[in-house]
Amino acid sequence: MMSFYDRKGVESWSQGIVPHFITCNAFIGHSYAQVLQGYLRDCARKARENGPGFPLVLDPNEPLYIIELGAGSGKFSFFMLKALAEMRELLDFPFKKIVYVMTDFTQNNFKFWESHPGLRPYIEQGSLDLAIFDAVHDQVIHLAHAKKTLAPGTLKNPVCVVANYLFDTLCHDIFQVEGGVLKEGLISVGSKKGHEPDPLDPEIIKRFENRFMYREIGPDYYCPATGDGGGVVVDGGAATFGGSDETCFPSATAAANGRGESQGGGEDKEDAVHFRRILQWYQHHFGQCPSGASFLFPIGALRALRRLLALSGGRGLVVSGDKGNNHAEQFKGLVDPHIAVHGSFSVMVNYHAIGMYFISRGGFALHNPQEEASLKVSAFVLSGNDGIAEDEEEEEEEDDGQRRHCVIMSAPSTFTSTSSSVPSSPPSSYTSWVGPGVEAKGEDRARAFPALRASFYNAVDRFGPNDFFVMQKCMKEDSPNPTLKAVVALLKLGDWDPDVFYKFRDTILNQVPTSGQKLRNDLCRGIPRVWENYYMLDRDKDIAFEIGRFYYGIREYERALVYYLKSSEKIGEHHVTCHNMGLCHYSLGQHVEALECFQRSLSLNASYEKARSWQQKVMQEVNPSPVPSPLPSPPYLGQRQGDRGEKGEREGGLVTPEVENLSLEDRGGSVSSQNTSQGEGWREEV
Repeated sequence: MMSFYDRKGVESWSQGIVPHFITCNAFIGHSYAQVLQGYLRDCARKARENGPGFPLVLDPNEPLYIIELGAGSGKFSFFMLKALAEMRELLDFPFKKIVYVMTDFTQNNFKFWESHPGLRPYIEQGSLDLAIFDAVHDQVIHLAHAKKTLAPGTLKNPVCVVANYLFDTLCHDIFQVEGGVLKEGLISVGSKKGHEPDPLDPEIIKRFENRFMYREIGPDYYCPATGDGGGVVVDGGAATFGGSDETCFPSATAAANGRGESQGGGEDKEDAVHFRRILQWYQHHFGQCPSGASFLFPIGALRALRRLLALSGGRGLVVSGDKGNNHAEQFKGLVDPHIAVHGSFSVMVNYHAIGMYFISRGGFALHNPQEEASLKVSAFVLSGNDGIAEDEEEEEEEDDGQRRHCVIMSAPSTFTSTSSSVPSSPPSSYTSWVGPGVEAKGEDRARAFPALRASFYNAVDRFGPNDFFVMQKCMKEDSPNPTLKAVVALLKLGDWDPDVFYKFRDTILNQVPTSGQKLRNDLCRGIPRVWENYYMLDRDKDIAFEIGRFYYGIREYERALVYYLKSSEKIGEHHVTCHNMGLCHYSLGQHVEALECFQRSLSLNASYEKARSWQQKVMQEVNPSPVPSPLPSPPYLGQRQGDRGEKGEREGGLVTPEVENLSLEDRGGSVSSQNTSQGEGWREEV
C-alpha cells in the first residue's frame, strides 16, 4: 500500500486511480469545520464553568493544531481551511492561532503541497504547516515551516485530528465469535505468478489471492505478557495456493501488526486493557448469537490515534470519514473480510470498535446511524481523563495485578481457548464492561457537549457528506436532462463546488441562454465562487475555460476573456482557448486584438482551420475588398458551431462560438482511469 502511494504520488488522485470526490469537495470541508466549531464552543463553555484548571480549557495565546492524517492531494485540506477562515468570526478561538497541519508519509505529496498556489497563502500567513509523518510508526511531528516538533505532552490546547479514507488502508486484525468462542483470523496472501522480481510493485496486488483460517484465542490477546501479540498474519511461505506457479510472501502489514517488535513494549501496555475490554465486549455480545459474528479490529488506526492524542495529554477531537461500519449488529455472520483493490487495497473500517476504545479511555463517540452510505463519518472525543474511565477505577483497583500489567487471568475459564459458550452473567470483574451499559456511558458523556452534538447532527446526520455525494451522483446519472433550476440548487447546496460545476457544465451552457433573467442572475452571483473554490489537481478539468464559455454564452465577453486568460495561465496556452478569445474581442469590436488571438491560435496549431477562417473574415472587415466575404457573422445564441467530434474537440455544449473541450490526451498528456467496481467496500465514486 505504502509503495503504491509513494510511487504514484499525487497522480493517484489526479488521474482518477483512487476515487476522491466524496471526501474532497467544498461541502465536506464546511461540514467538518462546523463539527470543529461545535467542539470549540463546548470547550470554551466548559472552561468558563469549571475554571482555568479544567483539562479542556483553551489557551488563545497558544496554537490549536488540526492534524490531518494522509492528506494526499491536499484538496480536502484546502476546503476545510477555507471554511474555517470564512467562519473565523464565529469560532470560540482566534483563527490566527489555528494551525492546520497536513501530513503524509511520502515526499512526493509534500512537494506538491509546497508549491500549490491554493495552499501557499495559508502557509505564508502561518495557518498551514506541512510534515512528513507515518501514522503507523512515527511518534513526533516535525513542522516544516515553523521548525517546531510536536511531541507527546507538548501541546497546550487539545489536538484535533482529521482522517479521511486512511484507516481502511492501515493494519487491521481479524476476529470471529462462533459458539461463544473468540477466534483470531490468519490470512495467507500469495501471488498467482511464479516469481515476483519486485515484491513492492503495486501491480502485484492485482494478482493476489487470499486464504483465511481461524483459531481460538482469549480476550488477553493484546497483552504483551502472553506473547500472543495479535495481528493480521501473512504466511511467509508455508502455504501455497495449489501449484508451483503461485508464490506466497510476507506483506507490508506483517511488520505493522502486533507481532512486530516495533509496536510492542510500553505502547502495547498502554492499550492492552482497552483492547481487552473491546474483545470481551464483542465475545459477550455475540456469545448467544446463532449466526456468530465476524469483525475487523482497526489496530493500526487505534495506535495512530493514541500517539496523536498523546501530543496533548489525551485531550482532543477526531473526525474521520471512510467506508465502514459503526453498529455492532452489522457484524453478524461468519464471513471472511472483503479486501477491495483500487491501485492500493482497503477494507471496511470498524468505527464501532474505535468508539468503544474512546469510551474505555473516558471519552465518547458520535456516529451517523445511516446504514446505506459509501462514506461513514464519526467523531470521537477524549477529555483528558486518560487511561481508565472515572466510573471504572474501582474495577481496576480490584484487578490491579492482572489488568494493569496484563497478566493472563486463570479464571474465568469461559474466556480461555477451551470455552464453548459465554455465561449469561459474567464475573464481577467484567460486569462494567459488557452489555448495553458500556455504550450508554459514552452517550451520557456526549450530553455534556451539546454544541458538538448539534453541529454533528446538522452537518453529518441530517444531511451530510454522503447525502450530498449521492444527490449529485443521482442527478447526474439518473436525470438525463436535469433542469437548470435543479442544478443551481445543487451548486448552492455544495457551495459552488468546481467539480459539481464541471459535471453539469453542459446543462448550464445549454439552458442558460433561454433561462429567465432571475435564474440567470442567481447563476451569475455564484459562478465567481466556483473559481474561488478551485483547487487545481486534474488538468483535464479546465474550470477557467468552462467559466469562460459560460460568460460568452450570456454575452459577457469581457468576463469571458478574464477566465480564458486564467485558463492559459493555469493549464497552459491552447489553440482553442486563443481562438475563443479572438471571438470575444471580435464581439467587443476589438478587431486588432481579435486578429492577434487568431494568429496566436494558428501559431499553436497551424492546421486549425476555424481560426484561419475567422482570421480571414476579420482581415476582410478591417481591409475590405470588392469581393464580398462568404464567411458567416459571429454565431448568435441558439446557433451551433459544430457537433462534438470523436477526437475530443471541445465543440458543442453551449450553442455559441467555437467551444471545444479537449481531453488531456488531445493536449499531449495521458490519462489513466481504473475506477472499476470491486464489490462491497469499494470507495464508490463518480
